[in-house]
Amino acid sequence: MTLAVAILADQRHKRVAELATFLADADVRVCIHFDANGSMDTYRTLKHKLSQHKNIVFADPIACNWGEFSLVEAELEMCRVTLRNWPQVTHVQLISGDSLPIHSVQKLKNFLAARPDTDFIESVAVADNNWIVGGLGMERFTLRFPFSWKTQRRRFDLWVTLQRKLGLKRRLPEGIRPYIGSQWWCLTRKTIEGILSDPGKPEYDAYFRKTWIPDESYFQTLVRNHSRRLEAESLMYSPFDHQGKPVTFYDDHADMLHSVDKFFARKIWHGADGLYQALLSNRPRHYAQPKTGLSAQIALAADRRRNGRTGLRMIGRNPNVWHEPQVKTAATYHVLAGIAPVFRDINGWLQKHDSPVAHGRLFAPDRVHFANDAPIEAGGLSALASIRDNAPLCFLRNFIWQYQGHHPTFHFEPEDTPEIARALACDPNARIYLVEYGWIFDLAQRGITNTDALRAVATHMLMREKALVARLQDPKARCKLTSWTLGQTLADPVSVLRELLDGIGVEKTKYPMIMPTMGAPETGLEFARQLKNIGVDIDLHKLDTVAGRASGPALVSVNQ
Repeated sequence: MTLAVAILADQRHKRVAELATFLADADVRVCIHFDANGSMDTYRTLKHKLSQHKNIVFADPIACNWGEFSLVEAELEMCRVTLRNWPQVTHVQLISGDSLPIHSVQKLKNFLAARPDTDFIESVAVADNNWIVGGLGMERFTLRFPFSWKTQRRRFDLWVTLQRKLGLKRRLPEGIRPYIGSQWWCLTRKTIEGILSDPGKPEYDAYFRKTWIPDESYFQTLVRNHSRRLEAESLMYSPFDHQGKPVTFYDDHADMLHSVDKFFARKIWHGADGLYQALLSNRPRHYAQPKTGLSAQIALAADRRRNGRTGLRMIGRNPNVWHEPQVKTAATYHVLAGIAPVFRDINGWLQKHDSPVAHGRLFAPDRVHFANDAPIEAGGLSALASIRDNAPLCFLRNFIWQYQGHHPTFHFEPEDTPEIARALACDPNARIYLVEYGWIFDLAQRGITNTDALRAVATHMLMREKALVARLQDPKARCKLTSWTLGQTLADPVSVLRELLDGIGVEKTKYPMIMPTMGAPETGLEFARQLKNIGVDIDLHKLDTVAGRASGPALVSVNQ
């Protein structure tokens, strides 16, 4: 058998020359079509560079436009030139200028020699299989397409809509049932001669000239009328993503491409020097066996691009909240609300006893208070409030992403970024520990003497806390909430701390021997009554230490 390869080439003339030379040196006949939309100087350069190869010829350039019949015309012209120049050719393989052979040429020749009468072309009945991704189905054969989808999108869409409304439909030529599939085929000489000499070819050409993307249907349909034996698959590996765009291959795909059960691969990045050197070489090369197949890797990548990874947002994929309203981070984390004002050195106390990473107020108005007041945290997260507040939910997700497996702890107070409260309430990974009215101890330390100013600040913090509590206690909330009143906390701090340590996963054998420093209960309660007296709507029942008091061990017995 004698193999010919027809190459649809574009501007990458250096890569096309490398590919054509490699094939010609392997005793393959090569016919190149150069897109007339490209530079004619480039075309002449390519033609001159390959002129010394007797196994390489050129078809007349045709201006090819995506989705139009000009691509089919170029393919037909290459078929004519190939059959005319080499009467001994038995098979013609169509590839693009960015394709590469992923197995030896001799292996392909042996494969075809064992199947002398077989045509390899993906040919799927349109009505039977949803091969098409994100495009028109049967309508590409029953409507007319005088406008380019690439350059005249608005006219294209309006004309399709108008034809649908008017019920306009084209008649299919007699004896034609439309099939569709990949444009990269390998056909026998006899089948190609049958298509070129078919008496109905003028009618078929006129019909397909007005279809959409005919290079995916012309040969796929007509081959059914002339093939002696047809295998409905391509010898070219050209996978597409969920948007119908071809997957591009790079240097690090070499091992995986070698495991693919095809003979050519498209689309190879023109800068993949290592891949070109590896595949356009007759030197033996040892390939590593990939853990998963390339198709599985591509499917995973497409899923990552479409659905992302739970709890991670990035520049390349930050979907609108209307499309993905559910709030979910990557791992469990702990939020302390109202606890730091009551237990002043709670972070240092937790970090001394093998507790998870303890940060400060991540959503404070002035800045992000990472552990040790670091200006940049893992993952390149900045401590600048302006950057954080540009997308606070994305900040939370990416912060938690960096601490998977460590269950970090941070604080959230009434004055902090309010937009994040909804996210905390809706996140099933959030473990929230709340001391209601804990902010009173913080406000008492500020020393505000002006009554009006004090009332305004206290009322603001009270309203913020009420809104937070309402969100956290809402039946639709998905977080896990543990809460105490300020009275309960002051009456029995040991039980509160023990419950907190249990929640964040500190082993009982590592419970600390001493309590963290607390604010003076009498001072806090007296200040709360002062706020009540100046008109702040304080609920005194939540300050009742008698009702909250429970019999229990002494304060120093947290480890018991």
